[in-house]
Amino acid sequence: MAIQLQYKDDSLDLIARREEDGLAVRRDFFDLYAEDLKEASKALALAFANGSRVFLCGAGTSHAVAEILAGRFINPEAPDRAPLPAMPLSAAPQGMPSPENGADGDRIFARQLEAFGQDGDVLVIFSADGQSPRLAEAARTAREQGMFILGITGGDGGMLSAEDLPDVELRVPSIEESLVQELHVAIACLMSELCDYYLYTKPEILRELLQAGAGIPGDEDAGKADGAEPAQPSA
Repeated sequence: MAIQLQYKDDSLDLIARREEDGLAVRRDFFDLYAEDLKEASKALALAFANGSRVFLCGAGTSHAVAEILAGRFINPEAPDRAPLPAMPLSAAPQGMPSPENGADGDRIFARQLEAFGQDGDVLVIFSADGQSPRLAEAARTAREQGMFILGITGGDGGMLSAEDLPDVELRVPSIEESLVQELHVAIACLMSELCDYYLYTKPEILRELLQAGAGIPGDEDAGKADGAEPAQPSA
């Protein structure tokens, strides 16, 4: 028997509004960034094919999204496919200052890139607002290391966008953090599927690009030294 409530329950209206807002943000993002998403995914696939590594990081909840994408690369759904060299940067490595400790903590990701990052590697940054000093420091260090930087952000892109730190930025057109992070997860899953497409379904696209001397954007020498043949991951 239905219970008659004294007060009106408007929660279904909230759910419907969230559905509408989420669909609108998703539609606007793909209208704006479908081509950039394709090219960013192709850059990741080229890096893997060249034997380079992909590092990932984020601030707060966004770091969990970075780990989702890293996990999809390292542990692919197809059991016969080899793991790809993707490394989520540690948010709390032993012996490093905590992020709360001012400037030293702001370099928590940058120091790891100084230790492991190389020319031709890729840094993928997830940030709902682009305002984390830790992520900005990581991007600056990645640029010094000759890495390609992909920023997946929201809002106005924050300091990442203001300093033009990413080589490619995919910016969710919303200031609502939950909507931004919701779409970030979808973007991460789609990017792993697109990398799979270029590496395994249509590897001839990467082969053609490498034979033409193409590498990841901004790396003009990639693919030339080894006869332009990709280091194809095991299928």
